[in-house]
Amino acid sequence: MLRRALLIALLVVAGASAAAAAEPRATILAYGRFETQRTGAIEKGERTASGELQSVSAHRLVQQTDEIVGQLGNSFGIDLRLENFPPGPAMLTIRTTHPPITNPRTGRTMTVSEYDWAVPMRDNVYFGYTFDHGWEIAEGVWTKQIVYKGRVIAEKTFKIVVPLN
Repeated sequence: MLRRALLIALLVVAGASAAAAAEPRATILAYGRFETQRTGAIEKGERTASGELQSVSAHRLVQQTDEIVGQLGNSFGIDLRLENFPPGPAMLTIRTTHPPITNPRTGRTMTVSEYDWAVPMRDNVYFGYTFDHGWEIAEGVWTKQIVYKGRVIAEKTFKIVVPLN
């Protein structure tokens, strides 16, 4: 009887481990400062501080670091591999928590910027942030999260530092 209970317990644990191993997940391949090439039209991003989104067609890691200089034009982010996703595009929520940023056009102050993105590929998936406007540059802790079906599957924290002029 004890042997049977032990065998059942082992099967339950093995089944749970196999299910956990098969859950969709993301592995961060690289992080830090990137050069990016943006393409396509600028889209509305109502849940972002800038109110804008733009696709990146190419990215290249310039420096692997979690300390980023807050300067106009600087891009930082993460390069991912998505694993164990069902076939077809993966619908992800890209969330960035950051110090308070006030958009002067809207007067709205935000500490979380996020958007949903359908990702057709599984390797070299880049999500980042580019300082396009001076008002976006906020010194402090910024955290990039990749969320799938309500669960954070990747997270990276950066420290933004603003140089003295």
